[in-house]
Amino acid sequence: MFRAYDIRTPSECLTDELAVRLARAEALYFSKQLGVSGVLVAYDARSTGPHYLELATEQYRRAGLDVTLIPGVCSTSMFYFTAMRHSHLAAVLFGASHNPAGDTGQKILGPGVRPIAQRIGPEGGLDRIQALYAQGVEAADDSMLGCITSYDPTEEYIQYSMELAGVGPGDLCGLKVFHDYLNGAAGREMMLAFDRAGVDLTPLHFTADGRFPLGDPNPVKLEVIREGLEVLGNGDYLFGTFFDGDGDRIDFYRGDGRYLSSSFVYAGILPDIHTRFDKDGIGVYADLKCNPLALIEMAKNDMDTHIIRNGHSQIKHAMGENPDMVGAVEESAHYYEAFQLDGARYCTENTLYIALLVARIWQDDPTSFDNLFDVQATTFREREWGYKFSSDEQRAQALEAVESHFVQQGLQAMSKTSDGHELEATIMRWGMPLSIDADSHFDHEWLQVVQRISQSEDGLARWEIVAGETDVAKKAKEDIQNTVEDFGASSEYQG
Repeated sequence: MFRAYDIRTPSECLTDELAVRLARAEALYFSKQLGVSGVLVAYDARSTGPHYLELATEQYRRAGLDVTLIPGVCSTSMFYFTAMRHSHLAAVLFGASHNPAGDTGQKILGPGVRPIAQRIGPEGGLDRIQALYAQGVEAADDSMLGCITSYDPTEEYIQYSMELAGVGPGDLCGLKVFHDYLNGAAGREMMLAFDRAGVDLTPLHFTADGRFPLGDPNPVKLEVIREGLEVLGNGDYLFGTFFDGDGDRIDFYRGDGRYLSSSFVYAGILPDIHTRFDKDGIGVYADLKCNPLALIEMAKNDMDTHIIRNGHSQIKHAMGENPDMVGAVEESAHYYEAFQLDGARYCTENTLYIALLVARIWQDDPTSFDNLFDVQATTFREREWGYKFSSDEQRAQALEAVESHFVQQGLQAMSKTSDGHELEATIMRWGMPLSIDADSHFDHEWLQVVQRISQSEDGLARWEIVAGETDVAKKAKEDIQNTVEDFGASSEYQG
């Protein structure tokens, strides 16, 4: 259950006894390694969240830690904002993002909203918690029982996000927008904020329902968003937005049903973001799957654009270590920023702010997004898919075989960033440079192939392709399918 970015496992595997064992390990890590006096806790839309939260809260309090509870269902972004308001505390969100309804997990933060993940955090972060869990921690003496208090951040979070996006009450009057929350955690805050902004909003699947009756709350899965796409196509909307189970992923579609990938959306809002950082030499990160033409659009904003590996914890950690990096985007529909609050800097996510910012810019200057759709239309994308393998050895052999195939065809391969950091993935390009800036030129049949090991699903390897010609993209996918079959690959996996 200890993953690269967080904790995730089927609920049936995490018995009450093991959940208590985990909470005791965390309590010891929080008090000894992080040196905090308390913990902020919340849960997302999953039906198991309240139970695991209460089990953990009892162990935290028995260890002498004070507990601050966000009452009711909470999105990941509102949880992050609340952690900014309580930056002296550790924080734990009980949930499992876009995973199946039967899964559970945790996102863990240290003071200053710093991620705790594998090899990230004091004494190894999540690795240290795993070691404490493995050895077993005795129940703490509860003679110094910590107190528990409640804090509802909803109103403050909405106000902060609207101000940051430059949206006041009634400012978006006349804008007609569609949202599908997939019965996840984001519905309440989005509906409250967009109503205040004056938007003519049509919400779908807006109640939090931990059964996730549509299927896995993942906007990548077409069967899950099919109903929403039909509603979008039958209405006169400027655009539509789809969210995942914990509300930190956000996919945008134009009113005609055309999808705009996250890297192009980010290029569209980056000029506005740039104006709020009043210093020279700033830059942003883009994950290695980003469309190369979108990287050019980003670079046109006089900002350094650097490739970075996937993973919310790793990206936020990298931003925290480099004060010149003010934002980041992942093609999985995550957006990051170096937020300012009470004079402090917090590198995290705020999906409500992103949703409002996109709405304001799209309403004010729809042609800017039309132009990005036109640029994207010159490319052909096979959105990330994967195959499961029966062993790590077979998966490694398949990845090696795919890389060897494309290198033999003349593609250049890169597995490290320009400053020497491991991407923990491989990016392969033909017909364009490995380092892209605003003046880069491409061959008309350019190709980019990215492959990586999944850090949140067992035995899974993932690929994504983007190219200048549809036949080039389709041929590359066929080559990958034919290659991995020799290593026992499963049928195609989406999610």
